[in-house]
Amino acid sequence: MSGPLEIVFLSSGSSGNCAAVRCGGTLLLLDAGLSVRETDRRLRACGATLDEVRGVFITHEHSDHVRSAADLAVRKGIPVWATAGTAEAARLPGPLLADIRILPRGGEVAVGEILVRAVSTPHDGVESVCYRFSDGAGRRIGVVTDLGHLSDEVVEALAGCEVLGLEFNHDVELLRTGPYPAFLKRRILSDVGHLSNAAAAAGLRALVGARTRAVAALHLSRQNNTPALAGRAIAEALQELGVRLPLEVGAPDRPGRWTTTNESDRSHEVPS
Repeated sequence: MSGPLEIVFLSSGSSGNCAAVRCGGTLLLLDAGLSVRETDRRLRACGATLDEVRGVFITHEHSDHVRSAADLAVRKGIPVWATAGTAEAARLPGPLLADIRILPRGGEVAVGEILVRAVSTPHDGVESVCYRFSDGAGRRIGVVTDLGHLSDEVVEALAGCEVLGLEFNHDVELLRTGPYPAFLKRRILSDVGHLSNAAAAAGLRALVGARTRAVAALHLSRQNNTPALAGRAIAEALQELGVRLPLEVGAPDRPGRWTTTNESDRSHEVPS
């Protein structure tokens, strides 16, 4: 019998992004923003190993998401899925060297016990996507970061997922008054940049449903955000919805805990 569908965020932030999704005997990676060695080290800390990974799904070509994708494909022989535009922009190796598989935006692929759907995202990557993972029982995990706004397509695909990972990149005031150069502030604040705390919290009203079990705040900026600010935005949004959910804040320097699509540990609830 298949086990639960669950996810652990191994790293989240501009220094590197990587998560592991597991169901029964199927283990997948979402993005490859850590070195091969560090990916394996963090997987082992969570009770898994790189040798178990059956596929890597890349969201877009920026280095904090694709750093070790080629090495995982060539050195470890792990299949890597990406859109055609991402594969080209990331300069992933050709078919003679590695198993690189093209997944269209809006496409789906089954790997073992997990069905993966790619969903187009509004970001300044060449052909960026987010992913929704589901199992045979219809349980779903949705993860989306690196987007300037929550498009209708993203909301439709991720609404009501049992586990929702959502970008809470920056506090607008901290960003505007912070040390970043003007061109970078404009990029982050644009419709193809990154989600602010306020925009992501507003999106929770459309994304959280009766089946939602847990929320993870991801891709927090070290310079322009804090876990406390992101947590407060989430708490206020969930309080408006009248729900209490476990909350995790993805960290760049350590793996989190496995979060399951089944009923979660309520000791991690967002306080009302």
